[in-house]
Amino acid sequence: MWNKILDSTIFWSFDLSGYLRHEKKFNETYQFPKGNRALITGGTSGIGEAAALEMVKHGVQVTITGRNVIKGEELKKDHPNLNFIKLDMTEWDEFDSFVDQVAPLDYLVLNAGGMPETFSTNKQGVELQFASQLFGHYILTHKLVSAGKMKSGGRIVWVTSGGMYLKALDINTIFKNEKYNKVDTYANVKRAQVTLLPFFKKEFPNQTVTAMHPGWAATPGVDQAIPEFSKKMTGRLRSPLQGADTILWLLSSNKKIESGELYFDREKVSPHLFWFTKKSSKQSNRLQDLLKRSCSGLLKPEDSELIIPYTIS
Repeated sequence: MWNKILDSTIFWSFDLSGYLRHEKKFNETYQFPKGNRALITGGTSGIGEAAALEMVKHGVQVTITGRNVIKGEELKKDHPNLNFIKLDMTEWDEFDSFVDQVAPLDYLVLNAGGMPETFSTNKQGVELQFASQLFGHYILTHKLVSAGKMKSGGRIVWVTSGGMYLKALDINTIFKNEKYNKVDTYANVKRAQVTLLPFFKKEFPNQTVTAMHPGWAATPGVDQAIPEFSKKMTGRLRSPLQGADTILWLLSSNKKIESGELYFDREKVSPHLFWFTKKSSKQSNRLQDLLKRSCSGLLKPEDSELIIPYTIS
């Protein structure tokens, strides 16, 4: 009962004390078949780096992507089982050549993130956070599966954020956002990822597709994007590896992992804590259409005038 009370506060669940409480119930160690292959986007720092280095320790052949070539090459040099390939998740034209370089995968971790200070779009007219963290990850996954580079029975994990619990899905800001706020946009993208889990489950029926959120972890991204929060939470944030734990568990567990579900600290959890974040089915369906169009190369900047504004039901 006391654990339920603490978890209901969010603060005492998402922070380090929450992890230490929840960890007492963990009864599995990571068990990765040696030689299995993984791809982790945004793997040069933070939670992505922690997950990559832990998997390498267990004999997994890991490829990480990112835009920081210096850091990527350093990690590659220091870890024989780790490979780095530069990739910008907003540059969808690069994906075909990237997929050609990748060996068939057992695991895919969709982790790349970032919070640009100002509103900007990619070549297809999509706001950069949406372009990389939602559209880019979906397109890359679709191309990997279509090319036979994602094994049947493989596991795909979307790394989302607890920030999405405070945000209702808003697709009006995908192409235009006069009131752009980097943190609000980040939460919106993460809400979109979680909202679309049933869609991803249907799109990739031969793989197990899940999402997880890491709680509040001390990472370079957090320090840069929300420095005041990071400073106030000094000593209360999880380590990057603790934040990555559920990723590693979802990939390696022998327990039945349910596709299309959200997990936190090795437990299936609800995607909603508050009534106002309940998704609109019409918005979800419209977003699915946009993703499919982007994957087919049909999404163009001029199309945004036909797509927005959208009235939330």
